[in-house]
Amino acid sequence: MANEIINSNTKDYCSTNCSTNCSTNCSTNCSTFCEHISYEKIIETIKSNNSDDFSKIFSIINLDEIKSFDDANIIFSLLTNNPTPIREAIAMKLEEIYDEKYFNDFIKNKFLDAIIDINPNVSRAICSIISKSKKLKEELTQEIIQRTNDLINQIQQNETNQNFSNSKNKKSHAKNKKLFSLYWFLESLSYCINNKNSSQALEIFKKTIKFQDYTIREKSAKILMNIDNVPNELIELIKNDQNFYVKNQVYDKINFED
Repeated sequence: MANEIINSNTKDYCSTNCSTNCSTNCSTNCSTFCEHISYEKIIETIKSNNSDDFSKIFSIINLDEIKSFDDANIIFSLLTNNPTPIREAIAMKLEEIYDEKYFNDFIKNKFLDAIIDINPNVSRAICSIISKSKKLKEELTQEIIQRTNDLINQIQQNETNQNFSNSKNKKSHAKNKKLFSLYWFLESLSYCINNKNSSQALEIFKKTIKFQDYTIREKSAKILMNIDNVPNELIELIKNDQNFYVKNQVYDKINFED
């Protein structure tokens, strides 16, 4: 499935970025390139500054394993500071092939940065990887909590006259970007939070459940449902939210006879 999506995105990239008469050549090159490419050639291609984006994407499509920490660092380096098609391709490929034994500080920071990529497909793929890895949950949770709290504080400090949760001001691009990042940090936390860090989860919930943006409230509620013995007043707060998607996070706790 990931390869189908990557191939589709590659065609879009080709039509946008290649010269007028290249469509036939690109199809031919793709077919030839994908017939057989060794692991060593893949790493060489994605590592080289002389490789064009098209060649790197084709190499990513053919990648089916990670053989060393050096190679893992090269592969993860593509997650940031690269064109969108490359970042999206490598995130989706890592969703298929990532082995949690390949983890170091460099890879940790790449994961953390990619969670809030401006492309939601990248963010979604990274969150999926985290959701399936016990090691990543253990290694990333505290840093995600810290970055989430820092971002909440930035958002609130940037507001004037009234609390951000009640702000009626027109959203700026900068605010939208911060909200987008907060959304994906909360989504990633929803896979990491457990009873061990329930007090931190409660604090984040209290800070975000009254945000005007319902998508933030939805993710805030999702986090809360990952811990046991949630205070009833907090569940009631979610149940009484005006938005269906927020309420839906506690659907199984709603007594319809009330």
